[in-house]
Amino acid sequence: MKHLPVNNIDYQRLLGELNKALHTKGYTQSEMHANMVREFLFFIESRNITDIKEVKAADIIAYYEYLKQRPNQRRGGGLSNAMLKHHLFSVRLFFDYLTDTGQVEGSPARLPKFSIGKGKEREVLTVEEIKQMYNVTINKRERAVLSLAYGCGMRRSEIEDLNLSDVMFSKGMLTVRDGKNHKSRTIPLSDNVLKELKEYIIYERNTYLNHNFSEQAFILNYLGNRLTGGHLNNIIQYILARTPIKKEITLHCLRHSIATHLIDEGADIDFVKNFLGHKSIDTSHIYSKRRKQKLNLKNAIYENH
Repeated sequence: MKHLPVNNIDYQRLLGELNKALHTKGYTQSEMHANMVREFLFFIESRNITDIKEVKAADIIAYYEYLKQRPNQRRGGGLSNAMLKHHLFSVRLFFDYLTDTGQVEGSPARLPKFSIGKGKEREVLTVEEIKQMYNVTINKRERAVLSLAYGCGMRRSEIEDLNLSDVMFSKGMLTVRDGKNHKSRTIPLSDNVLKELKEYIIYERNTYLNHNFSEQAFILNYLGNRLTGGHLNNIIQYILARTPIKKEITLHCLRHSIATHLIDEGADIDFVKNFLGHKSIDTSHIYSKRRKQKLNLKNAIYENH
């Protein structure tokens, strides 16, 4: 998307203005939104629309139909429902900005919600399945990644950004410096998580350094550099491939799993909110609500038998 050419000078200007405005407003995914708007501008250019004021609701609908047919350039197949929503939201942000700055009179993107299928609910692992994953790890780095994703409930970007100085072994604490919505938080480390992280640092991290002793990243790749998000997910897939688990699991599913297990163990919703770094308590309440629905269904099945 970011390499698609936008030749119209006015469109280039508007794209630059939008990017700057989103940064100013603190949007954490401003670059992603700008790239998606770039694709939209590329699309309307291909339809010979040379003035943004000429864009009608019909063009937004045509763009939606185009997105539904467009292949996913990263992993094949089509765009997921979640990605379709991201694209349409980015276009809506763009026209809201144009309306607010007086560059168009009204937004053609303010349409009734498109009929996009419900996103697939993320899988949640059982405690036993988590143990299976730990049991098949082949090195201390894999165990450390598992402990950060599950034991600390960290997001992929948070694990990627984690530095050595962020883990306070003597206090049994870990600091997320710049989480979602630029929120920092402190995560208490259980004895098991503390042990796994210590062993990775003491016995294995130095073997990856490759003479790059100034690198401060906590999790390193084989070249001694910071391990990026995609490779972190790959590690989880390598571990899963050694287990009998058939669920579709990503790093984020491990975060969902620890949240569910904490609720199951009677953890307070406020604790879960702070532990995960949720902005709103309502987000954490989703785990409790889903769990109750599943338990109610289970009880109903039991009673009917």
